Amino acid sequence: MTSKAGNDACNAGVVLIEQQLTALTTFSTLLADWDGKGRALPDLSAGERYLQRRRAASRGDQHVEAGVRLKHEPVPIRLLWERFQDPPEASSRVLRTACANAILAVASFFEHHGMGTLKTPEVQFLMRIRDAALNANLFEIESGQYIPVATFDGLAISDKLNGTPLFGDGTSPGFLQFGDVAALLAYLSTHLSGVQIMVSAGDAG
Repeated sequence: MTSKAGNDACNAGVVLIEQQLTALTTFSTLLADWDGKGRALPDLSAGERYLQRRRAASRGDQHVEAGVRLKHEPVPIRLLWERFQDPPEASSRVLRTACANAILAVASFFEHHGMGTLKTPEVQFLMRIRDAALNANLFEIESGQYIPVATFDGLAISDKLNGTPLFGDGTSPGFLQFGDVAALLAYLSTHLSGVQIMVSAGDAG
């Protein structure tokens, strides 16, 4: 990777991480506000304007997929919301999904740009929690399996975590709190900014 390409990748990574942090704080703020207001049913139709489709299908519009004629149905917002309200761990599930999405996005970025194999403990920590997020929220590390040092802010990943949930379900705790993900992303953003500065300094030299 050239210095310019490395610099561009670091810059793009910082932007991506900041966007994920914005999404996480938005989710948590909206959920906290909803909890504070007694979990009243919101105006679900208001969300439809953020779910616009590029091609709005006419009523009864159909297409054929695998020999089966299917209708273009709107996103079932009300049904999904009703399912969301039922379980007592609903808020935890939403935050867990948001955190897992952020982890997957940033880890995929690191991997795509050849940074996923860096021995930096915090990067390896990211890649290991990515594995757990993909494995139905569970760590799967065989006894004695070698993994590079994967630590962040006093948290360490080893084979002792085998079978441990990455996030709790609102009742039982997990390995991480949701705030740990935000803190890790903030650290990685600062880390990439530092790498970018070093690359730029190398160009100047």
